[in-house]
Amino acid sequence: MVREFVMQEAQQNDDDILLINLIIEHMICDTDPELGGAVLLMGLLRTLVDPENMLATANKTEKTEFLGFFYKHCMHVLTAPLLANTTEDKPSKDDFQTAQLLALILELLTFCVEHHTYHIKNYIINKDILRRVLVLMASKHAFLALCALRFKRKIIGLKDEFYNRYIMKSFLFEPVVKAFLNNGSRYNLMNSAIIEMFEFIRVEDIKSLTAHVIENYWKALEDVDYVQTFKGLKLRFEQQRERQDNPKLDSMRSILRNHRYRRDARTLEDEEEMWFNTDEDDMEDGEAVVPPSDKPKNDEDIMDPISKFMERKKLKESEEKEVLLKTNLSGRQSPSFKLSFSSGTKSNLTSQSSASNLPGSPGSPGSPGSPGSPGSVSKSTSQMAAITTKGGLVGLVDYPDDDEEDDEDEDKEETLPLSKKAKLESS
Repeated sequence: MVREFVMQEAQQNDDDILLINLIIEHMICDTDPELGGAVLLMGLLRTLVDPENMLATANKTEKTEFLGFFYKHCMHVLTAPLLANTTEDKPSKDDFQTAQLLALILELLTFCVEHHTYHIKNYIINKDILRRVLVLMASKHAFLALCALRFKRKIIGLKDEFYNRYIMKSFLFEPVVKAFLNNGSRYNLMNSAIIEMFEFIRVEDIKSLTAHVIENYWKALEDVDYVQTFKGLKLRFEQQRERQDNPKLDSMRSILRNHRYRRDARTLEDEEEMWFNTDEDDMEDGEAVVPPSDKPKNDEDIMDPISKFMERKKLKESEEKEVLLKTNLSGRQSPSFKLSFSSGTKSNLTSQSSASNLPGSPGSPGSPGSPGSPGSVSKSTSQMAAITTKGGLVGLVDYPDDDEEDDEDEDKEETLPLSKKAKLESS
């Protein structure tokens, strides 16, 4: 209802007596040092120019009509104090009340940048509003300088190339860089806000602004090393130059990026399910659970461990035969080997069975080696020593493969002819 009244009023009266312009003048001329009334009036103006509160009917569009009216008849009244105070390189008046009023005006302009489209864009570019606003970066009041910086940050956040070309053409990063250098190494809100703005340009990869900043302000910013923002901007700039020089390289990178291998999530889920389904009792100590590979193994991978095992087995058998031959020849080798419980027990049983089958054993009737004969004792002792020595070559762990080898050797000894056994005993 207020908007309809204001637009009908504009057809009959001059701009100076329009309702909205009277509200703006009361806001500007507020005599309260804290500008309490101006804050309330600014909130009222924000509600009027908020497009979310405007209705679009079939016959007319309230948003388009009212915003066109506002920028034509009222915006110049709102920005008059700002333009009057920024004619030079620094604010003409920098007292607290003026700074607070300008901060309110900047807050409303920032709202317009965020919610209005081409109306505020045309006004800012045609009236060179951003340059005037950045003059306030030199104010002694930090809150006013931060309001000016927030206004520019909102413009950059739109990532509009019309705004970007306007900023580059007018070199509007210079007041920001100058304020950053004047702030020095102080860690305050001004420092963080400026760095965040450059970080936004780097992260969003705004190519035009990145090139502009590096080409014009890199020498002033290259010594800043407590953050990696400016070095990151330099890296972005170099990557852009490289792409421009080698367009084929850029196309290859895009192809590789599109065809990058990604592991199927279902494969990972299957492997996890297999791991949880594996029974812990089936796993030996220290055994790692490895999921089966989808890659088929060739014949060489399968035969290689088998051939190595057969070579080790043949070498072990030859060493055992040499030790057994030496023991039978000497007859007095001391069985001073460390045996495990299983191998020692098996060696004793083997010695007893072999001694009972020999012709000179005391258990055989009519044999020359009777219990009182010293020759039989020495022979049986040598046999036990030989077999015990053979058992001593077994490691501290009783492997099933060694047991099979021992059984084969015992069968060989039992099947020897009597003539060979007699020769072994005589020797």
